[in-house]
Amino acid sequence: MSVFRAYLRRVPARDRRHRLLILGLCLVCLAAYAPALQGPFLFDDRPNLVDNRLLHIDGRTADDWRIAAFSSDAGVLHRPVAMLTFAANYAVAGHVSALGFKGTNLALHLVIGVLIYGVCRALLQTPALVATGLGDRPRIALVAAGLWLLHPLHVSTVLYVVQRMAQLSTFFTLLGLLVYCRYRLRWVQAGASTGEMISAALWLALITLVATLAKENGVLLPWLIAVLEVVLLRGMWHGGRSGLLRCLGWVALVAPLLLVALVYLLAPELLVGGYASREFTLEERVLTQSRLLWRYLGWILLPNITDMGLFHDDIAVSHGLFAPPSTALALLAWAGLSAFAVGLRRRYPLLLFALLFYAVGHALESTVLPLEMVFEHRNYLPAVGICLLFAAVLVQITDRVQRLRPQLALALVFSVLLVQVVLRAQAWTGEEALARFNAINHPASPRAQIYYGNALFERLGQAGESKLDAQAQQSLAVAARLHVLRAQALAPTYLPPLVLLYQLDTLHFPALAEQHNWLGEIEALASAKRLQSDDRSALSALTSFALSRSGRAAQPRVTALLAQLVARYPGRLNLVLMHYRLLSAQPDADRRVLRAYLEDALGNSAARRRLYALLIHYHSGDGRAATLDWIKSWMGLDSRRQELGLQRRLLAR
Repeated sequence: MSVFRAYLRRVPARDRRHRLLILGLCLVCLAAYAPALQGPFLFDDRPNLVDNRLLHIDGRTADDWRIAAFSSDAGVLHRPVAMLTFAANYAVAGHVSALGFKGTNLALHLVIGVLIYGVCRALLQTPALVATGLGDRPRIALVAAGLWLLHPLHVSTVLYVVQRMAQLSTFFTLLGLLVYCRYRLRWVQAGASTGEMISAALWLALITLVATLAKENGVLLPWLIAVLEVVLLRGMWHGGRSGLLRCLGWVALVAPLLLVALVYLLAPELLVGGYASREFTLEERVLTQSRLLWRYLGWILLPNITDMGLFHDDIAVSHGLFAPPSTALALLAWAGLSAFAVGLRRRYPLLLFALLFYAVGHALESTVLPLEMVFEHRNYLPAVGICLLFAAVLVQITDRVQRLRPQLALALVFSVLLVQVVLRAQAWTGEEALARFNAINHPASPRAQIYYGNALFERLGQAGESKLDAQAQQSLAVAARLHVLRAQALAPTYLPPLVLLYQLDTLHFPALAEQHNWLGEIEALASAKRLQSDDRSALSALTSFALSRSGRAAQPRVTALLAQLVARYPGRLNLVLMHYRLLSAQPDADRRVLRAYLEDALGNSAARRRLYALLIHYHSGDGRAATLDWIKSWMGLDSRRQELGLQRRLLAR
């Protein structure tokens, strides 16, 4: 306690007050999120965390940590930094604990909020912003950090556990910006020696590497530094202006755009090839993003939790400049805002900085890469620049309007944000509550409707445990069916509603099952359309249902459908494994036929190393030498040595 008091005496009174306020904001944020920390794991959480046996380690050996670090197939680099933190959560708790995983996410969110306060204070000391006379810069930094900490848009990032990848990338990116600011603010006045510049470059290279290994967005750090250099530092060096430094800043700012343009012109297949598995083209995605970036900006500046959620497939894809017409308007508005910000860059440099920070922050996930259209977590880093701009405007207004009491006005803004965070976090306390929240607020979203219908269907499956009477079960089944029918009407070429309707009617509405040939519609649709990830998940559910007592009659038809899909997508391991499950469940299944099937799949599957464990089971009777040969072949494909533990166990038998 005496050390803490001594520290407080050394800190100036104003800084001490601000630090206590930022601590208070963190505590308020903690209280708002706390009820949701025991909430459910969702979607990508399951394959990456819950069902990822390579992540489930006790932490006793270094090799366990190495295997866990590279146990994810997310991203081209496998995001080992983020995976190490998940492995640490498991090693500490000894099991997959929602409280441990989500609590770590929340702690990281609070740390990033404090870091944003430090970054904003450093940014506000840059020459361009000092020259504008913004006024109370520490208070602006405090308000910016508070706006970001208590923003309801970030609830889905913090409580969706796997999005820790985005959090860690944001943390290290902001840390890199703070390090660069600290160096450059000193160099503005006194210049730098060669050794100091090399030291700064090495630190920044290391931080960029770690940020990128958390999630690929970390590679944007040098580009954000270029934004900072061009807009706020403007080549200032040793008390003067360096033309060379300004030129280098502009080159660094423009180079990534030129690189993407060259790739598109010289090797377009590198960008276009990934769209083969999407239901939209590169051009449609870029046009749609021009509208979405305005929508994201609206969520940041005027948050409305009824417009937020897990699913945004109710947002129409832009098929051309005027389809819908808002696409052309969005592009014109971006051009106008950009011209306005550039024209006023000397008088209002923070406007151009916030705009460029926002654009660069979205550059990887909201432009040309063949990713899903919309995700809220993509705003986790870009929102920082917008919050800083909004904080500066807010502080200026409250200071200049005499009738306003600044503390009261700011408290009112934070209270509005806090209420929305509390309400939104409350929806994350359970999967059914979250599904209901999304279905109500996004009635035109097929995914939201099917998600809620599936949540109700799962509760029906637990009716015995929850002791629901027959009438309550029937009401639940009717409600589930209504939402699934709505999803099917909204998206006739979406496979999950048909699969769930087939299961619901078979189990709870036998008369309707006779009227509707849902299985026939599934067969026709699956054979005709390009399968998406949701479709493959639906087929997995259909496979499990066909293996159950209630769906056993459909086994031959589902087996035939999967055989057709395996032939159409020979490299899809998940389809192969679904088909194998059905083949091996047949009463007259022949081990030799099953073995031949897996050996044939081994030559086609891109992820064929996962088939070796099954094949070794079939070849175990051929003798130890044969088993060793199969394990050697398996190890040759397992370049990351992820399966060493399983291979050792098979050898020990």
